[in-house]
Amino acid sequence: MHGSPPSTSALLVSEIMSSPVCTCPSDVTAGVAAEQMREKGLMHLVVVDARGCVVGVVSDRDLRAAQPSALLVRDEKLREKALSLLRVQDVMSSTPHTVHPGSTVRAALMLMKRHRVGSLPVVDPDGLPVGILTHGDVIEMALALLR
Repeated sequence: MHGSPPSTSALLVSEIMSSPVCTCPSDVTAGVAAEQMREKGLMHLVVVDARGCVVGVVSDRDLRAAQPSALLVRDEKLREKALSLLRVQDVMSSTPHTVHPGSTVRAALMLMKRHRVGSLPVVDPDGLPVGILTHGDVIEMALALLR
């Protein structure tokens, strides 16, 4: 989101979402997803099925929770290796809450708050991902409004 601050009356998800969205298949290893997130500086990946439809979200928190504790396994390489034994489908949040590009930001934020999630995949009518709305997008919007 760049330029002049948006009007808040009917701000749409499409105006502040991150797009294009980074996705991964549900059958890749959690290690591959972690590497993709690390390379791109992401906190969430949208998980898709073979048709490209959204089936889940995997977060950096999900991946950290899937690793052995740093107190028990001090070697970071060994902790990361554990992720190569798991599939994304084993650690993702399945059946994620989604929104459409034409949804209002207010409705999306209420959904995020109600379900205590840090992101919402933005999908088209066929369930294909077109973006993602994250806490970071909301912070950027707030900063633009406070300029």
